[in-house]
Amino acid sequence: PYQHLCRAVGCSAKMATQMLVGEGAKLDVHGCETVDMASSFGKALLEFSFIVMAAVTVLLGINASKSKAVGKVLFPATFVTGVASISYFSMASGGGWVIAPDCRQLFIARYMDWVITTPLILICLGIVAGVNKWDIMALCLSDVLMIATGAFGSLTVGNVKWVWWFFGMCWFMHIIFALGKSWAEAAKAKGGDAGSVYGRVAGLTVIVWFCYPIIWVFAEGFGNFSVTFEVLIYCILDLISKAVFGLILMSGAGSVGYEAI
Repeated sequence: PYQHLCRAVGCSAKMATQMLVGEGAKLDVHGCETVDMASSFGKALLEFSFIVMAAVTVLLGINASKSKAVGKVLFPATFVTGVASISYFSMASGGGWVIAPDCRQLFIARYMDWVITTPLILICLGIVAGVNKWDIMALCLSDVLMIATGAFGSLTVGNVKWVWWFFGMCWFMHIIFALGKSWAEAAKAKGGDAGSVYGRVAGLTVIVWFCYPIIWVFAEGFGNFSVTFEVLIYCILDLISKAVFGLILMSGAGSVGYEAI
């Protein structure tokens, strides 16, 4: 009996692993006859994104060690691209995905990335703007809830998918309002070069983050976009919101405003 139990547990673990990493996934999962999956071009995009994220991580890490004040801003940004590079390596190497109920390849590693990196981005912005830790924590919690609801929506079908999307948008609007109003006012009141840097990175973040829920509607939502096109758009958005974001922060690393943070 113990041998049968071990074999059953082993088979279950193997099936769960295959579903997670995408090795040998059956097309009849969720009753799917075919599954929309990323093409070779999509895989090449994932590989390219991994290389860029990894390179920017090294660059940010080197510059973060220049001074304590600079490191306070750049170390969180270094972890942003660092975590993203791990996520993209997972996806590029054939892992980090499941078959969603709507018969699409869903890169769950992307949501695991976002739930870590987007709060880190907000921490960077909060430090530069000079807001208190409780304001940063509140926005980070809203962010985690936003990502979680997006993931839940991606794993469901029918009307409930859009209920999850609505919940996510509520948390999203809280974030956008804070970045564009209260945090912007705090950065402006502080003045100096750091306030100018906040204006650039916060503006970039708000614009790019607005694109994510729109892409979600036509990709994970209605399924109008192919998985390959979805990969293309998300790669572009991630590179801008993480790598370019970090490079802009790094460009202001020599400003005296950072020393006042």
